[in-house]
Amino acid sequence: MRIRHFILSLLVPALLCSCGKETVPGRQDGEMPIGFAPTVTVGTKAVKPDNPTVLIAEGNKAAIFGDRVLNLGLPSETSERILNNRELICDAVPDPATPGLLYSSVWSYSPLEYWEDTGDYFFAGVFPHGIGEMTRDNAFLNVTYLAGNNADLMVARAYRNVGEGKAPVNLSFKHATSAVRFLFGKASDAPADNYSLTSFKLESLVAGGTLKVQMRLTDPSSNPITLSNWKPGTTSDLASWTAVTEDQRKPVPHPADADDPDGYLEMGWYYMVPQTLTALSQVRFSVAYNDETPVETVLSISDRDGLVGLDDWQPNCVYNYYITLTQSGLDLTVKAIPWDEVQVITDEITF
Repeated sequence: MRIRHFILSLLVPALLCSCGKETVPGRQDGEMPIGFAPTVTVGTKAVKPDNPTVLIAEGNKAAIFGDRVLNLGLPSETSERILNNRELICDAVPDPATPGLLYSSVWSYSPLEYWEDTGDYFFAGVFPHGIGEMTRDNAFLNVTYLAGNNADLMVARAYRNVGEGKAPVNLSFKHATSAVRFLFGKASDAPADNYSLTSFKLESLVAGGTLKVQMRLTDPSSNPITLSNWKPGTTSDLASWTAVTEDQRKPVPHPADADDPDGYLEMGWYYMVPQTLTALSQVRFSVAYNDETPVETVLSISDRDGLVGLDDWQPNCVYNYYITLTQSGLDLTVKAIPWDEVQVITDEITF
């Protein structure tokens, strides 16, 4: 009998790094520079795009922002901007001090900023650096994004009262977009039933938007990024592909396990602006059966029989659309999960 085990919320320990101390004019030997330790959540299964090297890789750059606030919450409160769109660069992976930790890393920025002995510090990071226009609006950070860039936009926020210490600031990056893909499989395992995908296009979806997040939070985890943080732009068609010749057609396999995305033909991942889907939100594709003339299908991707996750594409969430082809038509199954969780399906687990 086949045994299945499900593991949720598989996380890795924090990946530590530091910025080296430098001596600058006017600074005492005992003063500490402000350092940062970027981290990401890592999973193990193809139900979501978990690739820590997207962030943790030598040469990668993030944008960092920082404010120092005195007398927080009092009428005499004052603030100063100490970092504004500064480049935070990954210098080494793994950290030479911990070569056995695969995703440990060393990050730096220049010129260094130093901790003062008083104040509350608020930080934000945006990856990748230069993903779009980044502006400050008082205590808010605004980032423009285009889905056509197909980049994994990540945002981190952190707080530190200097009285709690001057260790490197942990920047825990969260995905700010929605990850979407379409998986094609055939219901029949008969060799005589051959299907080939010949075209694919997403229609009437938001192509760009602006993300607005609050920076000055003493507990950033209590204020996760939601759909309300996004101001969507205009809609358009995205991800258009057509096989020009027969050898460019994509064979559609029969998945041995209908729940395992590895057995499907994958179209994606697409990093999308989080949005509310409309009746016009759809996928258009054509399929050739046994090399016959391709037949086009237009499939709505909103309001699919009340299934979870189909009215909205939420930030930091993953949407897998399983399209199973049959001789009489097709079946559509949609599965949505948080990006920071992973579901593992396996026959055996050894601890």
